[in-house]
Parts: sequence; structure tokens; C-alpha cells
Amino acid sequence: MSKYFAKLKAPKGQVVPPLLARFAKWLAKQEYGTFGTFELISSPVPGELRDAWCFLSLPEGSLLALVSTVAPAPVVLFASESDALKVVAPSLEAFLLALGAGKTRLDDLDEGDDRDALRVWLANEKVKAPKPAKFNVKAYQRDAAPAPVESEGVKKLPPLPRGLVALLGRKVSDTKLPAELKKLKLPAKLPKTGGKLQDKKRGITVSVGRNGVISEVHLGEKYDGPLAFKLPSGVNDFTATKLLGKPTGTLKKKDGGKVWEKVLDAERGLYFSRSRGHFDWWSEHRFFLKTK
Repeated sequence: MSKYFAKLKAPKGQVVPPLLARFAKWLAKQEYGTFGTFELISSPVPGELRDAWCFLSLPEGSLLALVSTVAPAPVVLFASESDALKVVAPSLEAFLLALGAGKTRLDDLDEGDDRDALRVWLANEKVKAPKPAKFNVKAYQRDAAPAPVESEGVKKLPPLPRGLVALLGRKVSDTKLPAELKKLKLPAKLPKTGGKLQDKKRGITVSVGRNGVISEVHLGEKYDGPLAFKLPSGVNDFTATKLLGKPTGTLKKKDGGKVWEKVLDAERGLYFSRSRGHFDWWSEHRFFLKTK
């Protein structure tokens, strides 16, 4: 039978704990599946959360990571079907002891009934679980997500459009989102997946995609605030062409009309567009997230 795969390399600024390094060396000589199906392999942390690194991969795509913000470092689960983190064990030692007992509460790790060799190894290593540190996994996930780096195109936007663009790509499950909406004087009640948040008085509509991510901010007829690329409020086609260049397309509707589309941040897929139907008196503008 094949052996367990075990190859670990901590990310820059982190180190593989000596106990984990010894476990990996021992594990690589054991028959795969004897006490759970998994691989010890370093992987990027989902969502680019800081101060954590993944060391174990499960067959269905979930990952286990060590969080170095506290000592001892807790072991958390990045489940493949959920965005929420889950604490698996308060420390690496506690996790290995649970693995030896077949009581990690993770099916892939708890399958297999021949754990004698692992328990002997743990005993020889004199592994004992240290006193757990105070750790709030929800607070960690909320605070450890890095803020997106703004491109020069976004930085040049006036304050209101810049704040609206900052909403793009945010999930409605983000606990910080209501405060951001309040700063923009938008309704703080978050829309459901596939829904819309509207400020009818100012002509601002925030749309949420089916994946629960804010995908578009539409500026309609009543919007008279600042725009992008130095476009004045109520800008006509002549001025739009002067500032944005030639139209990049036409509206896909009966009365047609010109469309100008400009990139704000190519790496993040952030775009700005202006359009006006042949028989419309007003222009429509939107900031949107273009998926690849």
C-alpha cells in the first residue's frame, strides 16, 4: 500500500513546529489510511488571512491550519463548503492526541481502526495538551482579512464613488459591511443573495450576485453626485467622448445607445461604465465587478 504524503514548508515568517516536523517524518513511513485519510502539505490560506498557514489537506478539499496569533496555536478548519472557520483543537498537541484517539470529529480523520502505532508514537514523544489560549475564531476571521490594495484608478475617485467601489467583492455575510454602508449613508439592512439595496432618493442601487457577493453599484437618473474619470454630473455624449475616448460598445436593447467602459482595477476586475439609450434624457453609470 502507499504511504502517507508528508511535505511541509512554513510560509515566510513562520516555522514548522518541531513536534509537527517530527510527526511528518514519522507519518511518511506509515501506510495511507491506517488512521484517517489526509495529507500533510502546506497550502495557501483561503481568503489570504494573516498569521495562519495550512498544514493538512482532507480528500474533499477542506484544510486545517495553525493560527499563530496566540500561543499555543489553535488548529482551525477551512471547510470546503463554508466560509466560516471552525476550531478543531486548541493546540497542535491536542489535535494529535485527538487523532490518536480517533476523536477529531472529522470523518476523514476518524476513519480507520488501527491507531496503536500512532498512540505509541505520541507516548514516546510525551505529547501532552497544554492549557488552551483564549481565542475567538469569529473575531480572528473578521480582523485577519487584509484590506484590498487600492489601484491608482480607484485612489483617484472622489470620496463617494471610492466608497461605493469599495463595496464591490464584499460578501453580505461580512460583519463589517453594515458600518461601511452607514458611512455611505446607505440603508444598513443587507439584501439577500441575488437581491438589491436601494437608495431611491439618491439614485443608488447596490446589487448582490447569487454567490452572496456585491457585484454592481448602479447610478441612475436621480444620481447627481461625483462620478469617475472627472466626468461632470449630467455629462453629455460629446464630453464623455472627450474624457473617456470613443465608445467601446452599444447597449443590447431595442433603442440601442453608446456604451463607454473603463477599467479601474484590472487585477480585481473593477470597471466603470457610462451608457445612454438613443431616446433617454439621462445617462446611466455603474461600477461593477467583471468575472473572468
